[in-house]
Amino acid sequence: MIAFVDVTRLEVRKRVDTRSAAAGFGVLSLLVVMCCVLSVSLVTKAASFGVGEVIVTAGLPAALAASIVGVVIGVGDASCGGERDGVLAGLTRNVIYIARFAACGVIIAAVVLFTGIVGGVGAVVAVVLGGHVASTGVVPSVLQVAALSFSSAAFGFGIGATSRSLALGLVSVLGVMLVLDVALAFLGSWTAYVRFGTVQSGMTGEADVLPAITSGLLWIVLPVVAGWVRTRKVAT
Repeated sequence: MIAFVDVTRLEVRKRVDTRSAAAGFGVLSLLVVMCCVLSVSLVTKAASFGVGEVIVTAGLPAALAASIVGVVIGVGDASCGGERDGVLAGLTRNVIYIARFAACGVIIAAVVLFTGIVGGVGAVVAVVLGGHVASTGVVPSVLQVAALSFSSAAFGFGIGATSRSLALGLVSVLGVMLVLDVALAFLGSWTAYVRFGTVQSGMTGEADVLPAITSGLLWIVLPVVAGWVRTRKVAT
């Protein structure tokens, strides 16, 4: 029987050990560095700055791209029957699904760690260039980037696992985040209970608890559970 850790490690390798994955993460890394450079250029012109400011700015691409990463991992190789090999090897679909979800968490954690390192280096560069540090607290900023990234990734993962189609998953995620959320914002304050953006606002302490919970149930818990049900019921 294959150990769960080994299954998770295999899922991680599947998602990062390809040319397309290398290109995608390369572009994401470049965007993080560029945002960090932009932040450094801004804070060196200010009277003072907080290290956390640089980290949050550098983490914006990671938070935005995490949903796309989640979709890619959620779909995995399900669309081409890739789960069959795991089932034939003695793995249950439950284990395969949970391992894929865990792999998503590992990859996003690596992205957040990279963002924190780049932001920290950027803050040091800003000081060297003449910037004045007002606050050295980094933990709240790293946690903010992590909260935004993990919530987006979980949302994308659930959508991808449910749709089992990369194209449909990407269109759905981008449609919810860029179209539906914006449209709902014009319909009144009650929409805070059903907007995905409320989840992320709640993660950073900018939204009330109840709306954050209801929107979290709708856009994270429900898609992840639906993806699990779809994975269990799909034909081998």
